Amino acid sequence: MLRRALRAATASVPGAVHLNVPVNVLTDETAAPPKQAKVAAIPRTHLPPGIVTTIADALSQVQHPVVLAGLGAKLSGAGAALTELAERTGALVATTIKGKGVFPEDHALSVGCIGPFGGTPKAHATVLSERVDFLLVLGSSMGELATLGWDQRLVANRRVCQIDLNPLHIGRTLPVDIPAVADVRAAVEDLVTCLPERVLTPCVNTSWVERRTDCSMLSGSTVVRLLSEICPDDVLLYVDNGNCLGWVGEQYVARLSGSIYCSLNTGCIGYATPAAIGGKFAKPGRPVVALTGDAAFAMTGMDIHTAVEYELPITWVVLNNGGNGMVSCIQNMLFERSSGAMYDNTIDFATIARGLRVSSSTVTSADEFTIALKTALIAGKPHLIDAWVDPCEVPWGLRARADRLRGLDSGLRAEQQVR
Repeated sequence: MLRRALRAATASVPGAVHLNVPVNVLTDETAAPPKQAKVAAIPRTHLPPGIVTTIADALSQVQHPVVLAGLGAKLSGAGAALTELAERTGALVATTIKGKGVFPEDHALSVGCIGPFGGTPKAHATVLSERVDFLLVLGSSMGELATLGWDQRLVANRRVCQIDLNPLHIGRTLPVDIPAVADVRAAVEDLVTCLPERVLTPCVNTSWVERRTDCSMLSGSTVVRLLSEICPDDVLLYVDNGNCLGWVGEQYVARLSGSIYCSLNTGCIGYATPAAIGGKFAKPGRPVVALTGDAAFAMTGMDIHTAVEYELPITWVVLNNGGNGMVSCIQNMLFERSSGAMYDNTIDFATIARGLRVSSSTVTSADEFTIALKTALIAGKPHLIDAWVDPCEVPWGLRARADRLRGLDSGLRAEQQVR
């Protein structure tokens, strides 16, 4: 059963595994088991040659292709092949927030993230542009977040190819013209070998909405921008749900594949604090940073004591905006009021951390945060930064989601009135 669990956890489509061991199995004596070989690696699934040719021909004949890369592309390790594919075709590359990091965002062909968590005007305008004549979806199930709320413009007036290892993801929510079941990395590598090198002028959409913030107060976007500038390229960044995920999608420039982790399947908050500890155990030689909100840290913050017990040098950054900031922002945008989302009594997380024997600092400005982060990264011990940030700053993607929800709500009301 242990071998089966390990195989499931490391399969081409990996997943969490729970192995329950009964007490009698733990206490009974048994002979040493015979030495067994390691769990066999499952070979990558390639596309049939005919499908590879079809996709390659389609890419060769269009002028403005766009790639949308999701978590499946990231898990398969398709980063290097995807970069070569983009450079050979001139395709612009957008990612979902879960796929962020599979393509270097300092590359000229990167347009950033789409979706309500981390989406930007530039990425949305590029992917939805009428000029796009081919959309290549790599390793995304095309759920609500990846499709901008099932926006039909994503597939309208263009050819769409979706490559995914899970056949149930193909065409699940939006129609596709070229369905392809395969490991993303293997498929992209095969595509590259069929594509001639050519030089195209990418149709970069430079539209961008400048965010207006209260300069007298530290903002979440500034904290994440500084994280991007200061953290080493090989940092493992664990990001909690909430506004902090939106800021990371917008402001953090991913430079190495597999360096950013989030948990969106059930949307729970509190993930990043303990996940960073697991990440440090798995990769002890790499720097580890967790970015979380105050409401999220309030749920799992006591876990930082584990890092003290094992002397793990991890940095936690808490965006302290006085409560459930994302919930409050959505309430205000949809209902013009917020109820019960923010705390009446804010929490001093720096003091809590010190009580758990974790060194800490409280920051209220960009300069203070810069000093605190640089100090924490070289301290060689657990450290928490309690960053007091503007509760009124809203990520652009969250605004776009609220607009979408308002539109859907208006449509439902209109339909009900007709009935």
